[in-house]
Parts: sequence; structure tokens; C-alpha cells
Amino acid sequence: MMKPLIAITCSRIVGGAWSIYSPGHFMDYTYDGYSRAVSHYGGAPVLLPVAQDGETLATILEHIDGLILSGGPDIHPRRYGEPPRANLGEIDEELDRMELAVALQAHRKDVPILAICRGIQTLNVCLGGTLYQDIPSQIERAINHDQKADKSINTHSVKIASGSCLAGIFKRKTVWVNGKHHQAVKDPAPGLIVSAAAEDGVVEAVEDPARKFVVGVQWHPEGTWKVDRNSGNLFRAFLKAAGTNAHP
Repeated sequence: MMKPLIAITCSRIVGGAWSIYSPGHFMDYTYDGYSRAVSHYGGAPVLLPVAQDGETLATILEHIDGLILSGGPDIHPRRYGEPPRANLGEIDEELDRMELAVALQAHRKDVPILAICRGIQTLNVCLGGTLYQDIPSQIERAINHDQKADKSINTHSVKIASGSCLAGIFKRKTVWVNGKHHQAVKDPAPGLIVSAAAEDGVVEAVEDPARKFVVGVQWHPEGTWKVDRNSGNLFRAFLKAAGTNAHP
């Protein structure tokens, strides 16, 4: 049986370690936790770089069985109809263009999607939702969502909505997660339901019950799947959905 092919979106940095040889050029990258988790739970990971046009993305989507929207910089607020606030972080409009396009196409084709950190924000925006550009300056009495702890350490709890896909995966009402973000879902897109929230009300997960598997989480299961059963079960459920979607 063929392993399901899982595309993982990349972010970009300028030059990186090779900047002395290619000044001003971008390097695509992503953290290896995504691909290691996919491999561990039975998938075949492939990286999806930023430099893709619509036709190429359509071709790629004909061959993949699942899509991971990975973490990365802030999304330009013009993508959801707002001017930039003072505490907006780094943006990459080419990354926005590619990820919003591939997320929307994958959603329309009912390709299983696991959206992580920036990924949940990309998923929400591509379907018509909005974001808090900066939690500390926009939400009173918010807990610290931008923890400085290592990604392998869970830092705060979230409440799981009963009857949700996540509730079925975790089999519990509350789980601990490793949050590292200063933005969050504000208005969920039409069709998305909130399936987890922090104690301060900040949205921590969304999903689309009308699709095979579309789940977005604001935390980083790619950093904890080795030590946290819930994170491992999330990847396992995603790969199971992608496996039923696998090409012959």
C-alpha cells in the first residue's frame, strides 16, 4: 500500500547561511518536526516552496493526499480588509499569495488539511475570516500566548468543544498545548466552527465539519508529538484521513 503523500508549506528567509553567496535571495525552509511526524505516522512528506503559480499548485494538488499549512510570519492584514496595526510583525506577501491559494484550492477539493499556528490563520483568512493582529494590545486580560519555552514544552491549557473532531481525537475536555503566537482568529470564516479556546477566550482551534478532515490549531503539535499523546493522536488522525484519500 502506498503511503499518503503530504505536502508541507514552507516559509522563507532572506539569504540565510548562504547570504554571502546569494545576497537578497530567499531560502525556503520549514522545521523538521512536521516531516518527522508525518513520516512517523505513516505518510510521505514533501515540501511545498513559495515560488508556485496557480497552475503549478493545481498540478500538485492532483497528486497529494493531504496538506499541512505550517507556521511562519504574520499574514498581511489587507488580506482580511484591515489596515496594519502598530504591533504587526514580519510579513511576506509572496508567502501569503501561495499559501492562501493552495489552502483555498485544497479546501474546495476536500483534501485533508492540518493547519498549524500561522496555518490556522491562513485557513481562516482564505475562507473569509479575520484575525487579531496582536493579542496583547487587542484583548484585555489575555494570558501569555507567546511563550519563550521550547516547543517541546506545553505551556497552557485549552478547552475542547464537545462533539467536535478534536474531542473525538483527544477523548478529553481539556488539553495542554505549547502556544507561541501573538495573532489569533478573530471572526471565524463561514463554515468553520471553533473547536478549542484558551481560558481567556482566544480561539485555539477551528475545523470544518462539512469536510473529510479540516482542522486548524494555534499551537505546535510538531514540537510535542514525541512526548505528548494528544499531539501524536492529532497527526495520527490527519494521516488516517489522508490515507483514505490516497491515490492508487
